[in-house]
Amino acid sequence: MSYLIIPYLLILFSANLLGSLAGFGGGMISIPLLVLLMDPKAVIVSSTMTCILNGIIALQHRKEILWREFALILGGMCLGLPVGVLALTKLPVWLLKGALGVLMIFVGAQGLWRQRHPRKTPPRKYGLWAGLGLLFAGGVLQGAISSGGSLVVLYARSRIEDRQAFRATLALIWMGTAIITTVQYFVAGALTATALELFLWSWPAVLVGILLGGAISTRIRQATFVTVVNATILLAGLFSLGSVIFG
Repeated sequence: MSYLIIPYLLILFSANLLGSLAGFGGGMISIPLLVLLMDPKAVIVSSTMTCILNGIIALQHRKEILWREFALILGGMCLGLPVGVLALTKLPVWLLKGALGVLMIFVGAQGLWRQRHPRKTPPRKYGLWAGLGLLFAGGVLQGAISSGGSLVVLYARSRIEDRQAFRATLALIWMGTAIITTVQYFVAGALTATALELFLWSWPAVLVGILLGGAISTRIRQATFVTVVNATILLAGLFSLGSVIFG
């Protein structure tokens, strides 16, 4: 494993830098690439654990957290998290990697298309059941492949307009779901020695990426970084799906 640690840490640092800037996407960017280097299930578990570090963003911008939206989003995701954890422990690795690849390709391509064709109307407001459905599905994906951000962001964008409030509230969401999911991984027996070792190696790179991303988030055009995040998610999805098809 030792010779893979440097590329592993570089991927984590870069992904969390971009994720910190955009407010989401750290795991979505890193996991499809990391599973090409390490044991996929261990990578997913350790990546989920590092999401606890998003609490730093929440602490820095605690005055801008929208607590009502936080409670609604976390509550909806918690309904789906156990289902995702069960899927992680029961489903084969190739299926998880393939599902992740398809999801990332869809999310990345959709994000790029929407940037080229921006809506002229405000984002749609989801009703109670539609919103709960999105958050439940996001919880399932977060528990299974640590990549439920796309569906959660779809809901959050329709509810939170301010950029810093969006980043702060979602950062607290990722921290909260990471703590809850890590406990569920432990109960399900998915918190292995390999996952713990990867976490111990990875948290400094994740921490530096988050801090650096937060420091420059107000100085660089948001649209530029959203483009980079979407393009990277698309490429990572192609890598993940390609590894299943040709591996």
